[in-house]
Amino acid sequence: MGDFGYAYPVATLGEVGAEWPEFCMIFVADRADQLNDAIEFVRERGVFYPIIPYSDEVVPQRVVDTIRCGAMSYLSWPSTKAQLVEVLSSIEESSEALLREKAARERAFFLLKTLTRKETEVLNEIATGASSRQISKVLGISHRTVEAHRSNIIAKLKVPNAIAAVRMALEPRLPQMPPSRR
Repeated sequence: MGDFGYAYPVATLGEVGAEWPEFCMIFVADRADQLNDAIEFVRERGVFYPIIPYSDEVVPQRVVDTIRCGAMSYLSWPSTKAQLVEVLSSIEESSEALLREKAARERAFFLLKTLTRKETEVLNEIATGASSRQISKVLGISHRTVEAHRSNIIAKLKVPNAIAAVRMALEPRLPQMPPSRR
């Protein structure tokens, strides 16, 4: 087994500050809104860190929900060293494609939030196949304004063209976590 590094316990993710490591795993208690807060914290930064929730009361549907929402695994707590090593090893051995896909999804989520309301409306119209002239009529703005919004969308989303912007917008989103029962 590889060296997994160090653990830094914090009460809130904000305590870590601005300097995050290139790679880390976030273990978070699955109670109240802590898991949701961790998922949002990572999403807002447009980065990907594996999130591993833990609980002393493991409910199968809750485990499914957390995995569906982006958690990489789930631990019962307290855990044995062997259980912890097994989870860490499985994450370490996860396919790089899965990590890249999740990172791309989180990056898309972050970048899409930078669009203005009008840019989002223009992007939604582009997704329907509407031309700039059609969009200008639907939204009641000039053709030039639509073109300016198109350019801004492409720049903000850091994509080569409008097709890539639409593809990014249509990426499947990770659902929000339902509230914990605690």
